[in-house]
Amino acid sequence: MQTSLKNKFVVLGAGISGLTAARALKEAGQTGTILEACPAAGGLTRTIKVNEFCFDYTGHFLHLARYDSPADIPYADLSNADWELLERKSCCCVAGHLITAPVQYHIGQLPPRLRSACIESYKARPLLPASGGITFKDYLLAGFGKKLADIFLIPQNEKTLATSLDHISANAVQRFFPPPDEQLIRAGIEAAPSRAEGYNATFWYPRRGGIEKLAEGLKNSLKDIQLLEEVAAIDVVNKKLQTTSGRSLDWDVLLSSIPLPDLCRKTGDRELSALADSLSHSSTIVFNLGVGAPLPEELAGVHWVYVPDPSVPFYRVGFYSNINRGMCPPGCSSLYVEVGVPGAEVERVNIIDTVQPAVIKALARLGWVQPETIICSVVHVIRCAYVHHTFERERVIEQIFKRLQSFNVYPIGRYGLWDYISMEDSIISALETAEKLL
Repeated sequence: MQTSLKNKFVVLGAGISGLTAARALKEAGQTGTILEACPAAGGLTRTIKVNEFCFDYTGHFLHLARYDSPADIPYADLSNADWELLERKSCCCVAGHLITAPVQYHIGQLPPRLRSACIESYKARPLLPASGGITFKDYLLAGFGKKLADIFLIPQNEKTLATSLDHISANAVQRFFPPPDEQLIRAGIEAAPSRAEGYNATFWYPRRGGIEKLAEGLKNSLKDIQLLEEVAAIDVVNKKLQTTSGRSLDWDVLLSSIPLPDLCRKTGDRELSALADSLSHSSTIVFNLGVGAPLPEELAGVHWVYVPDPSVPFYRVGFYSNINRGMCPPGCSSLYVEVGVPGAEVERVNIIDTVQPAVIKALARLGWVQPETIICSVVHVIRCAYVHHTFERERVIEQIFKRLQSFNVYPIGRYGLWDYISMEDSIISALETAEKLL
């Protein structure tokens, strides 16, 4: 029989939000345990080394708004000397051309005929519907015109989210896809603005190694991280949980960074499980490639490229070696390629025999990577990638949070909160929850 252990708090998931919450509670004198299903802490903020290549789980860059620099992040134990601040250089692949992102503010870079069509379409853009639920698609058409929406904005977002934009609420997405800036659009038609725009105009990245440096700092001084311990069931009434290894733990407060629907279903609570069925998301299959050749000249210095073309299986390609040369050997390059699939379908996809060959073939067709130069490939499956901000999401989330908190269960982080937020926001959510509990 397993011994039952008493804990003041238990944190589910040793990603950056779980580590932050545990550090804040521990340094306030509380005691507890972190349970992590994987063999290492860090969640998606981890780095894999293959010979001389380094790959993150996918493109994870540190965008800061509240804190001035990595050294200012609470409990992260970071030194700014280990990080570099970069100005984003990202592109959109449209009609075979690389256009500076965001494409809506660089229309002047489009080929002449396409540029003219987008300008005319922008002038004739429709009004938003007067009543009823306004979809993300409505929002894009009314904001930027049909032509630009059709050639980039709609297909790009539908590939990324792996769902129709008719299912996504415009009100919910405006936080991360703000309304059009008329002044920037007009300036971009005449000549591209000289500065990067948007929340991710600049980002921090380690000078050596990958993004795992953030997680490594946060887990400093945390001794009780239980690895390979996945939660199997949670008794929210009696405040007990069981792990898949057979351990039993009691808790006073439970903080969870695991995907919210999973948390709800593990409680066995009928109301929570029913509410979880209303939530949806996309999954992402990430192909990290080590290439024994430099990138083509057109990709020099480019950090990532959005690819809306429906005939191309991936929605984005990022280039580690353009961000940190230490991510690969001299004369080589390294990149990540992201393929979006509906969340429920990811387990049925034949990744190695079907998806990977299609990805490599498309990279070769675009002229970005030649198959014979690929040295190694590391595949990551992110089963919960992008939360769908559907029309019912806010109502459902509010009900779930209210019921969970009645049991002293507190979701934190991007997937615990079931939201689209940055790494900084995930850390802040953990800090604010810990402060509220203290």
